[in-house]
Amino acid sequence: MCHLSLTDNNTNDPPKIADLSSSGAEAIHAYEDLQAVAGIPLKSLCTDNPSLLVFPHCLGEHQDGIEGLRIFDLEGRPSYEGGRIISCDQVKVKTGNLMGFLGFSGRGFHGTKVEIRSRFTGNSGQDFFLHYLLERVFKINLFNMDYSLGRNDGLDFVYLLFPHLLKRAVQQGLFRQYQTFQRNDSAVKGPLEVGRHLRHNVPFGGKVAYRSRERTFDNPVTQLVRHTIEFIKGKDLGRRLLSSDGDTKEAVSRIVAATNETYVPQKRQLVIARNSRPVSHPYFIRWLPLQQLCLMILNRHTIQFAATTSPVQGILFDGAWLWEEYAATILCDPKLEAKQFIHPTNKDRKGGIRLFDNSPDGNDEVSFSKCYRRIYPDFYREKSADGSKDGMIVDAKYKRLEQGLVRDDLYQIISYMHTMRISVGGFLYPSPSKEVSASAPINGVERRVYQLAGYGGTISSLGLPILQNADTYATFTFAMADRERELLEAIEEM
Repeated sequence: MCHLSLTDNNTNDPPKIADLSSSGAEAIHAYEDLQAVAGIPLKSLCTDNPSLLVFPHCLGEHQDGIEGLRIFDLEGRPSYEGGRIISCDQVKVKTGNLMGFLGFSGRGFHGTKVEIRSRFTGNSGQDFFLHYLLERVFKINLFNMDYSLGRNDGLDFVYLLFPHLLKRAVQQGLFRQYQTFQRNDSAVKGPLEVGRHLRHNVPFGGKVAYRSRERTFDNPVTQLVRHTIEFIKGKDLGRRLLSSDGDTKEAVSRIVAATNETYVPQKRQLVIARNSRPVSHPYFIRWLPLQQLCLMILNRHTIQFAATTSPVQGILFDGAWLWEEYAATILCDPKLEAKQFIHPTNKDRKGGIRLFDNSPDGNDEVSFSKCYRRIYPDFYREKSADGSKDGMIVDAKYKRLEQGLVRDDLYQIISYMHTMRISVGGFLYPSPSKEVSASAPINGVERRVYQLAGYGGTISSLGLPILQNADTYATFTFAMADRERELLEAIEEM
């Protein structure tokens, strides 16, 4: 079994499979497994592999291109002899923005496991940056929980995501589903079951055996969540996560109350089997990722990727989405008051800016077409009412912009600035810090300013330095807090 450790966005100098494996035979097995997903768009992979959980969980619904992302591409060809592979020495693995964990199991696979860390993972091998992004975006306070990162990061991710998905699902309402019940009472609500009635109600005592079909909160999906809650209560990290905040406690209480009548610990495998079909209700859409995560926890207890009906399993995060949502926690903080940015959400069609003023009926939300549409800058702040502060647009990019700006990105932000009559724009991206050691001073926010010709204006690139060789997670979080304060100061100087 091969365990490959990669980093995101390694297109310039991709590693060879042979260099990541302990032997030539292991490299060949890994290559044969990786071919199952290499170069295939995420949407196709998720359709064929229900145990592959991707964030954001809305592939192909908002024309944002996430559904077309590929986990990695294979570059180069193996050597063959007699129709079989004898060497993979020249095959390289090129990754993009996706980070997370992946496993291959089942017939025809060799059990390869792939770990894609952020490109800011230091020499210690600890991916503090990815964990920090997850903490901020999913609102998990790892520091207060005295959280320590172990080698089994995949298992950590499974537990860390559970409270977030549970709260999102419960906020939409407890999942209801039609269930058939065999009842024996005086309130008859369905067809009689004569045989059962004769067995249990002779002589007659006022009760009637019948069968009823009702929509109820107590169903296989909520039972699955209940079994997951009870399982992770036995884990130290899981127990602390379930009691980390009031909303999580409330969500757990509602699930427990809805399932108390029929919950039986010994029926876990039966409940798992009844959840073989993914949730497809048009209203309860938030319950599908929760169902997937619960199956991931209960089927494996770890993210060791045991054999299931899904040949590819794992958890993946789009780095661009994760970086943008992290930036929102900084720029949209209510504590900034008048300096707070607006974060339009094109996924929800909220906060967009009209690109054209000649919509025929004035109702853009109804009449939008290719000619009447809205634009969605990542972040913007309008000009102050007294005119003392100009407006500003900030675009979050999970790219290596320390090597220079990209033409298409420039065109995009210039069009935003022109449409909104804002003369100040900028890109926010993560950059590797240039400190010599963890104890050495860290360079501040890297800022380059470009003056626009024509109508004028400025575009800045803001590189947020990411500490790469911190010895502890606490050191990393303190360093990030300092850099975030410097970032806000740099934005005010744009």
